[in-house]
Order: sequence, then C-alpha cells, then structure tokens
Amino acid sequence: MNTTRISAPRSLANAHRVKVVERADVARLTVVPAVDLAGRLAVVPGLVRPGVSHWDMTTRLPLHPLSVENAYADPRLLRELAAPGADFARQLGAEVVVGAETGGIPLATAIALSGDLPFAFVRKPGYVGHEDHEPRVRGAGVTGRRVVLVDDAISSGAALEAFADELRAEGAILVGAFALVDMRDVAASVTPTARTLPIGSVATYLDVLEAATDAGVLDPSVHKLAVDALVNHWSDDDPRWSLLDQRPAA
Repeated sequence: MNTTRISAPRSLANAHRVKVVERADVARLTVVPAVDLAGRLAVVPGLVRPGVSHWDMTTRLPLHPLSVENAYADPRLLRELAAPGADFARQLGAEVVVGAETGGIPLATAIALSGDLPFAFVRKPGYVGHEDHEPRVRGAGVTGRRVVLVDDAISSGAALEAFADELRAEGAILVGAFALVDMRDVAASVTPTARTLPIGSVATYLDVLEAATDAGVLDPSVHKLAVDALVNHWSDDDPRWSLLDQRPAA
C-alpha cells in the first residue's frame, strides 16, 4: 500500500539545486509511492519534451512545459497516480476531494474514486466563459467540510491561493493540497499558502526530469543545462541559452 508521511517533510524544495542562491527553502510534504511513479511519468509519450519554449508567451523555459494531461490517457496509470492522493486525503481526514479547474479535475476524480470520497470541482477564478452568478464550487457540498484541493501542478502557489480563496468563500475547510507534480523546487518564490499548507505530490519536477534522463528521454547534457536554468533562473540574455538551443533531443 502507498504511504504518505505528513508528520515531517522528506526534504526541502529545490533539494537538487546546482547552485545555491540566497532564498528561503520551502518545506514540502511529499508522497513517497510504493512504485516509481516519477519514472512512469517520465516515459509517458510527450509528457517531457526538450526544446526552449515560453510560458504564457513571457517566461523563457529550457524545456517545454510538462504535458501532464498525457498521463491521464492510460487508465491503469491514472489509478496508480490516484492511490497516493487518496492516502494523503485519508490521513488528513478529508471529507471531499476538490479538483481545480481544469487540469486538476481528472486526477481529483480518480482520487475520489480510489478513496471512496465525494467529489467536487472549484472554478478557476476569472475564467472566461462562466457567468458571474454561477456557483464557485460544483458537485459535493463543501460548506463546513474538510477538503483536499487537487491540481495538476503547484509552482509558486499563486493559483493555489486563488482556489483556496474560492473554497473558503464557500465555507470549506481546506486541509491540504495534492498535485501530480510539485514544481516548488524550481520556483523563485512561493506564496504563504504554498509554504504552510500540507502539500502532497506524486513527484517533484526535478524528480521527473532526472527520471526522464535516466530513461533516455532527455540527453544528460540537456538535463544538466535545463536544471541549471530552472533552479538559478537564467536571465533572457544569458549566453547559455544558445547551448540549450543546439542540444539535440535524445
């Protein structure tokens, strides 16, 4: 059975950093699965993709953003990914599993099924296409109930803060959050909620990249440069970007 340790963090955020920059480490709660789920994620077709890209047309990245939705294509893998989330929710005494719109909904649904818990989803704040009068949370009632929020990834915690505000406005008691990939290990900073709320994950971002390199999805030289860029937040004029651009995909 998968086990979740919530009494003490296994490690600190950014544990694999290649150069220490003066910034506070972020304690994180991490699910330690019985099987190598980081390795399973790393070899999902198209989930890890080499190549310099941009996030939201602004932030430069040494790799394409993880296509985490690809992990949901395999029902057996999705069930395995849900198991540690169900353990996490159970240990926190959660009464409802809430999926964050939209990326957290498939995993949250699987976790709710695995843990035999009620399911709900919370609207993405400001999402275009919703009417103002529509409820923030749909599905199971959350007022006065202990809930675990599920999202596909957690990085700086800005989205987590927004979803937490939505849930608390509905009277929910947010006891923790669970993500497929915890990306706080490469975040420049994190919000107070992302620093203090119990957070579980299947794997960290750096864990997935390391597993992808071990599996031959990433070239070792690409991996080394990408981790340096992510952890130390290269500026756009850093000359090493050209080295990443020239590295062939494995």
